[in-house]
Amino acid sequence: MDYSSILKYAMQMELEGYNFFKEKAEKFSNPTSKALFEQLAEVEMEHYEFLKEQLDSYEKTKGFKDISKELDINSREIFKKREKTEHLNTTLQESDIPDLTILRMAYLIEKDYAEFYRKAAERADDEGAKKIFEILAQWEDSHEKLFKEEYERRMQEYMNLPWGG
Repeated sequence: MDYSSILKYAMQMELEGYNFFKEKAEKFSNPTSKALFEQLAEVEMEHYEFLKEQLDSYEKTKGFKDISKELDINSREIFKKREKTEHLNTTLQESDIPDLTILRMAYLIEKDYAEFYRKAAERADDEGAKKIFEILAQWEDSHEKLFKEEYERRMQEYMNLPWGG
């Protein structure tokens, strides 16, 4: 399996996610919405840096950087812990994001990323690579869930508005 190519592609995906959130953040006049999208852009950049470290390690040693000390691979609560510390869910619910299309795009992007990482993990024959891709899939699943729940909540509000609003 060509892990270098997979990691490079994943890095490109994370950069695209970063650019998406940064670009959309600029469109909001509401400071809470703007801050949320800027925060999520930073998360995507953290993913990029994480992948870059793994790529560097792989290209130098044909092995991956040990992540067992950095991350609890058995925990599905990785992003939930971060969400609680950063209050992302509260921030999103309090924000005034009128554009449902942006939320839908965000959760579909995260869904695609999670699927990519899950498939990479399934195909990986190196245990280090498998762990890395599983962690990234979990992170992206959490992002998707956050956006999808908010999209659905706001869509429900929109559908319940009286005609002529």
